[in-house]
Amino acid sequence: MKLGSLLVRMSKVFPDPVSMADIRRMERRELTGAEKDKPYAKYFYKELAEIPADDLVKVNAGPVDPAMATTVQDRNDLMKPGYLDVETGYTVMEDGSGFAATLVKMQGVTPEMLDWWFNWHVLEGLRYAIWCPVAHTDISAKDPSRHLDSSGVPLRERNYGSTHYPVEGFNQASSQKVAIEFFSPQDFGLDMSMFVQPGISRAYCANVILDMLKTPFNTFFHAVREVDGGIEYRSRYWLGYTMKNGSPKRVKRPLPYRMSDLARNNCLHSLTEYNNLASFLPQLYEEMGRKI
Repeated sequence: MKLGSLLVRMSKVFPDPVSMADIRRMERRELTGAEKDKPYAKYFYKELAEIPADDLVKVNAGPVDPAMATTVQDRNDLMKPGYLDVETGYTVMEDGSGFAATLVKMQGVTPEMLDWWFNWHVLEGLRYAIWCPVAHTDISAKDPSRHLDSSGVPLRERNYGSTHYPVEGFNQASSQKVAIEFFSPQDFGLDMSMFVQPGISRAYCANVILDMLKTPFNTFFHAVREVDGGIEYRSRYWLGYTMKNGSPKRVKRPLPYRMSDLARNNCLHSLTEYNNLASFLPQLYEEMGRKI
């Protein structure tokens, strides 16, 4: 795909305002014959899970006040009990960077299921595609053996220092190869003295690099805490920042996209993929025998 075409397709993916019907109408790729025979192909074809109406209302209301957004420098705030000013929304910060936040309640999901998922899905393209069929295309891992049960690495630590190479976009038309570089919570610069319940039980942290442009796209932090009946999956994305040696660094070369569009796209994509994951993860986890 030519760069100019990609920029246009990345600029404003979702209509404004957007509805659940709009998202469900988005195109999906064709599965191969071998993929169709996989027992979990059924999850690729199922209807996308509903995004709570209140969350779509928040996004359709437009950007939030950047003064209410959590800065990447204040990322430790996600480990505090309670909620922050913006749990779902997006904006452009005063320095021109982008911000997106989502909170997804996952009934019946445990932290152990999420640890399993982040190792299981990276080993095959279809596994990644079932997560968000309207945006995810393929995936590979820098070191696939590290994600296997035979690796000897504790499940919750197998992604620390790993790199995933998904082919994805905010929709299929904007799909491109990216690199997701995962960190341990400590290497992400989190205050490990705060890493305790009830504030947080898991942290998934990474940089996202655009392969075509070799440009850092965002850095993100998914903070997971257990609640009655499941977990809360609280995500923050800082667009135009990357993490280096445990500290956030502003990307020097500006991203060639309109930042408000990117932040909105990121927010809606996160709501789509994590609500959809929650709808099938407990069942899939048991069907796969809890094994990688």
